[in-house]
Amino acid sequence: MKRVLLSFSILLGTAYSFAQVVVSGVSPASVQGNYNYGVQANCGAWPGETDDGSWNVLSNIDFNVAGAFVQEEAILVEDGSTGTNAQGNPISQEGCNALINNTDMNPNNDLTGKIAVIYRNTCSFAQKVQNAQDAGAIAAIIVNREDDYQLGMLGDAANFPDVHIPAVFLSSVDGAIIVNSIEAGEHPVIFIGNKLGAFTNDAGAVKGEFMVSPYGGAHALLYDGFTPGIQVYNYGSADQDVTVTATINGPAGYNWSDVVGPITILSGDTLSIFEGNTETFAAWNLGIGNYTAGDYTLSYDIAISGGGGTDDFPFDNSYSSEFKIQSDVISLSRLDGTNMPVVNSYPMNSATTDYKSCMMFQEPNSSSLAVHGMYFVPHADTSAYDMTGTEILLYAYQWDDTWTDLNDPNFTFDPTTQDGFQNLNLITYGSHYPGSNNETDQVAFAAFDTPFILQDNVRYLFCLGTTNAPDIAFGYDNAIDYGANYSILAQPISPVITNGDTYAAGWSSSSATSIALKTFDAGSLSVEEANAFAATAFPNPANTDVTIMINAQGKGTVVVTDLAGKVVMTSAANFANGQSTLNISEFESGMYIFNLTMENGYSAQFNVVKK
Repeated sequence: MKRVLLSFSILLGTAYSFAQVVVSGVSPASVQGNYNYGVQANCGAWPGETDDGSWNVLSNIDFNVAGAFVQEEAILVEDGSTGTNAQGNPISQEGCNALINNTDMNPNNDLTGKIAVIYRNTCSFAQKVQNAQDAGAIAAIIVNREDDYQLGMLGDAANFPDVHIPAVFLSSVDGAIIVNSIEAGEHPVIFIGNKLGAFTNDAGAVKGEFMVSPYGGAHALLYDGFTPGIQVYNYGSADQDVTVTATINGPAGYNWSDVVGPITILSGDTLSIFEGNTETFAAWNLGIGNYTAGDYTLSYDIAISGGGGTDDFPFDNSYSSEFKIQSDVISLSRLDGTNMPVVNSYPMNSATTDYKSCMMFQEPNSSSLAVHGMYFVPHADTSAYDMTGTEILLYAYQWDDTWTDLNDPNFTFDPTTQDGFQNLNLITYGSHYPGSNNETDQVAFAAFDTPFILQDNVRYLFCLGTTNAPDIAFGYDNAIDYGANYSILAQPISPVITNGDTYAAGWSSSSATSIALKTFDAGSLSVEEANAFAATAFPNPANTDVTIMINAQGKGTVVVTDLAGKVVMTSAANFANGQSTLNISEFESGMYIFNLTMENGYSAQFNVVKK
């Protein structure tokens, strides 16, 4: 994690030297596009790196030099070891022993002249790369065990003085894309290197340098669109006339589009299409309440006119991002078909004991909504830790610091801590205690002790907290990259608090925590009435009967779905003394989502685990 903030100039100015050095999938289509990556630490072969003598990469290739690259098929390493590691991957593909790829045992996995793909774990990075190099590989891709790529891979020249091939470090999610292609027999080809001048006609963009919707799960009562924007590079040796199209496709055939260009970009130059610049897209602003509920896709497409309109490296010309508009929750992450937060990663910090994963919220018209609780996804390695009964706390803070954005000097007004989180005033809180290990990686809901109505233009911080880190982590959606939003708008996205230290950039400036705020219409339901619907169930886990408890009387309907959204029960419920009992003995073991709706229209949702 980084406490130091990215600035506008880092993204759109000096970062060009970094953006021109890419790791990109060339073929097949399943791997195409740029990947975020880490590099060999202090080897001098990458932009911004200084050589400390721990690696000898410069004897082979220097990616500071325009046009220096490798492009070849990626192949999984194999050293003949047995067993699987904690992530379920073959230990033999960690590459800690002499590789057997080029032997008769693996006639189709010859690494000679290829790019080695290696899982992280067990031995040093230098040893892995040395073994791959000894087997003939010209570069190495090391796949992390977590969804994080921001790691400098340390060298070990004392023990491995002959390592000279380049290596890059990918997240577990991006690495899986390449591994899946390898295992499918698609022979994926990967480009690693400096694109500047490598091809004659080549314009493109980089993941994380285009604007996305400010919410993956936007609320129709407060959503007011956004202005698309993207940073475009002319990597090619020829000047290019570039046209960039932003498109938003929505429900019922809805389509919005705007075009910038054609504009001439000189070789090696950039085009910054962002609000406030000379070139900008029109704002996608239909007015609050005028956005149809449903699924939307934002797309950017880059086309060139030079060279007969043919891009020599078209694999970074198109990008897309998904979001949903509905009237139930507010979420940075995407939402699934039941409006629950999408999760595909669980970042963890082994040095952390006290950990909060947060999302910032601030909107000009938010007083139309009140917040009842939070959906979230807890995670634990249940082979090593029993999460049953672990306390997970929910916090809703009013963030009363005086700064307006992250470039405001008031953000770091404390000269000792350089900390802009000085005035977090707790509004309300809640708690959740997992009933069993079956809740790991599953959506859970917890209500705040006191629901509250949001205020217009007030900054809030909603957090999940645990004192059992690093055993407990929380879910994130890495398919939405908020990197450009963070830099251009200069507002926190998913801050993180660990051991009392605050990080406005979170795990990375692009982080999207999978927290979904459960809301209700502030004009139709009082907070006291909403509080009555902090529904609970006991016992949980349950084997036969489960009793639902609410602070209300009367008739209602309970719809139970499995985690795939399939309805497994619909039952009438009559609440006497605030309790009603259902029999779930016919359910298969697992977690189920209970949706309760009373005759007066009030509703609640909670999870029950069937033993």
